[in-house]
Parts: sequence; structure tokens; C-alpha cells
Amino acid sequence: MLNSLIIFHVIVCILLTVVVLVQFGKGAEAGAMMGSGSSQAIFTTSSKGNFFTKLTTTLAILFMVNSVTLTVLTSKEASSSLFDDEAPIAAPLNSDEANTPQKKDDKAENNEAQTQPTTAQ
Repeated sequence: MLNSLIIFHVIVCILLTVVVLVQFGKGAEAGAMMGSGSSQAIFTTSSKGNFFTKLTTTLAILFMVNSVTLTVLTSKEASSSLFDDEAPIAAPLNSDEANTPQKKDDKAENNEAQTQPTTAQ
């Protein structure tokens, strides 16, 4: 099932690319390769935009739905991650006093020193 969805996905990708390149635009895109013969009779000015626009929209929707389906199916099959065997990230080399947490004893001493009133002589 997964292999058939991947093959379908590749076909949709190729068709979507071709349809986007063949579309007629304001400039000279690859759509100009169709010539001015019988293709002009098939795709008149009003229907040519509608046909390619609908085909592009349909292929884009198929692409997105198939992408989500493939993602869901492969995530259910995966029992491990690529990053399971990676080493943990090392701590930074610089040690700033402001960024390091104080010990509980240091905090208690600092709090006692702050609460005692200072005597002025």
C-alpha cells in the first residue's frame, strides 16, 4: 500500500509540474510550445485558463492529501527516531556567574545577610 502511494505521489508531482509549466501566462512560458494550430481551437481564451486552473487545483489537492496520508502512515510504522542514537548536547563552555544557579546554602546565607539591619557608626 505504501509503495503504491509513493508511486502515485511521484506521478502527481510530475503531472503538477508539467501542468504548471504548460499554462499560458502573460509572458512566453512553456505553454507557447503548443503552437498556434489546432491547440488554439481546443483551448480558447476563456476555456484554456479554466481547464488548466481546474487541473492544477485538482492535482494540488491530490498532492496535499497524499502527502498527509504518507506522513501519517510512515509515522505509525516508525518505532524509533533518527536522533535516538545521537549524543546529548554538551553544556556551554563559558560559565557566567549570573547564569549559573546558586546553591541552597548560598541562597540562605544571602537572605540572612539581607534581613539583618546594618548599624551605622
